[in-house]
Amino acid sequence: MNPKRQRAISLVKEHLNIPLANQQFAHLVRIRQNGAVGQAVFMLHGLMDNASCFHKAANQTGLAYVLARKGYDVYLAELRGRHLDRKTLSNLNFGIEQAIAEDLLKLVAAMNKTAQPGKQIWVGQGFGSLLLTSYLARHPAYLEKIQALVHFSPFRELQSAGAMKDFWVNWVHRRGVTLLSKALGYVPAIKLKLGRSNEVLGFYQEALQCLDAPWLGQDGFNYAKEIKQLDWPPSLYFASLHRSWRGSDTDARAFMFDFGDHNARLIKLGRGVGNQQNYKRSQLCLHQTAEQDYYPLLLNWLQELSDIS
Repeated sequence: MNPKRQRAISLVKEHLNIPLANQQFAHLVRIRQNGAVGQAVFMLHGLMDNASCFHKAANQTGLAYVLARKGYDVYLAELRGRHLDRKTLSNLNFGIEQAIAEDLLKLVAAMNKTAQPGKQIWVGQGFGSLLLTSYLARHPAYLEKIQALVHFSPFRELQSAGAMKDFWVNWVHRRGVTLLSKALGYVPAIKLKLGRSNEVLGFYQEALQCLDAPWLGQDGFNYAKEIKQLDWPPSLYFASLHRSWRGSDTDARAFMFDFGDHNARLIKLGRGVGNQQNYKRSQLCLHQTAEQDYYPLLLNWLQELSDIS
């Protein structure tokens, strides 16, 4: 089906607030074809981001809409702390363990109330991939429901890529951004052009700690040990080559190796490897050129897995 006919497909978009403790909320955005319910796709944003990393509502573009037009029932999860005013955000107590044990637990449960039974596809962007796989490590029985995992520029322990990357992480983020955020009480990611969503300071600081600390939960749960013992579904890893000094491809490869032996494929994206654009990490699931460039590869891979099962 050509792109024009694809865009003519009628879609339904729903918003659901997911109540959490202390009058806080996570959010779930559902996009599907009108009158149809296909295979469920669960998508989670990364650090300093929100569900808009997967879709542009104004013109109905982005990976979420592409999947919905292909018949998938798409669920975009948003952790608490998105879309809040500065005062509320600065008073919010929220960390990684809460995201895994509370937000994701309820977001997944909310999805399953309306999703079709059967295998699901889970998609993570950046730090969202770490959160999704951490959740699955805590709930390994749920892996039986996962047909495929898709990761866009994932990372856990940052790999050395030179002086520029060290400066970006250790001086810009760990010093500059952290000092400013402590003064404000929250991370002003939008103002600093670091992301699409301002971030909870505690969550941001814990994320930075993950970059060079053992993969352990606050209760001592050893994620690194547990994930190597699990049978992971087929997984696709996309890595942006934009700003090569960031070493997104080496970070993604290290993340992939963390999971031990599994059906995995790493795909680098950039003009230097034959793509139409040098895609920024933040645009991997949004850039319209991707619909003709590498989304077909993803869609064909998903179809092949569906045919096999």
